[in-house]
Amino acid sequence: MGVAVLEGRALVYHGVKTLRWRHSPHDGLQEGRRLVLHLIRDFWPDILAVETAFFARSRNAALLNLLVEEIRAVGMERGVRLLGFAPSTVKKGICGDGRATKYQVAEAVVARYPELKVYLRQNRKWKERYYGNMFDAVAVGIVARLTSSVSVVG
Repeated sequence: MGVAVLEGRALVYHGVKTLRWRHSPHDGLQEGRRLVLHLIRDFWPDILAVETAFFARSRNAALLNLLVEEIRAVGMERGVRLLGFAPSTVKKGICGDGRATKYQVAEAVVARYPELKVYLRQNRKWKERYYGNMFDAVAVGIVARLTSSVSVVG
């Protein structure tokens, strides 16, 4: 799960958190919940922004949808304003094209935050996918910030 915290134009925090789904879906959801609670406690965001999961008939898509709902529930419990964006909305907001590739999104994020360039080109496919989650989270935060002028956890 990619995470990013933006305050104004500043990228305060970014990273990828690996959720363990091995034991049960409940464990992964609980781990995601704890992560979001820690981020809210550490950064006190005004907005919690999420990329809404697409609807597909697969176990992973179903788990992602449950995770998004869990994140929304945490935000509501803590009184944090929630914003959700479809992937195409994020792509259009960051690249000007709702059909942009993940790499194009990453390039657009690096254009705003050059310090992330080190994560752009990786020597392994799994690393590209791994850091792609972080770039997506930063992009969601940027789009949320463009629609609002307060600190954001994306």
